[in-house]
Amino acid sequence: MIDLHRLGRTVGLAAGVVAGLTGVGLMAALRQPLPRSSGSVPLPGLHARAEVRRDRWGIPHIYAEHNADLFAALGYVHAQDRLWQMELNRRTGHGRLAEIFGPIALSSDTFVRTLGFSRIAYREVDLLDEQTRSIIAAYVGGVNAFVSANNSRLPLEFRILGVTPRPWELADI
Repeated sequence: MIDLHRLGRTVGLAAGVVAGLTGVGLMAALRQPLPRSSGSVPLPGLHARAEVRRDRWGIPHIYAEHNADLFAALGYVHAQDRLWQMELNRRTGHGRLAEIFGPIALSSDTFVRTLGFSRIAYREVDLLDEQTRSIIAAYVGGVNAFVSANNSRLPLEFRILGVTPRPWELADI
């Protein structure tokens, strides 16, 4: 005969252990260090110093002597604050969501690839004037600098889904 009282305790204990381990795992994932929002960060390729000050609401204000430095810092800050959103937008535009989400995203990817947004973006890069190209290149350099400096501390979404961002290109913007 089955002792329902004992079975209930065993199931309850097992559920408690699973819930506890899940909570510990989630806390460990969430306690990953956040990207630095104060202090100095070396940013390769700057012509002079660029400064990012965040106001009391966390809004970044960027100061730089050169436009290229300003846009490099902007790319860094955008990646710091919004890398997962940027990655989703990039993959959406290139028709590459199924690489993350599987077959459920195939129809969307097929539609976007049929429209040819990615091909158009690469062609448009070739048509950019030099000033616009240098601004976008500086921005992309800032995004890539953040990703390479924080590769082991990417946002939680990257770790949960096992996604490693590829380097950004001008056509991704």
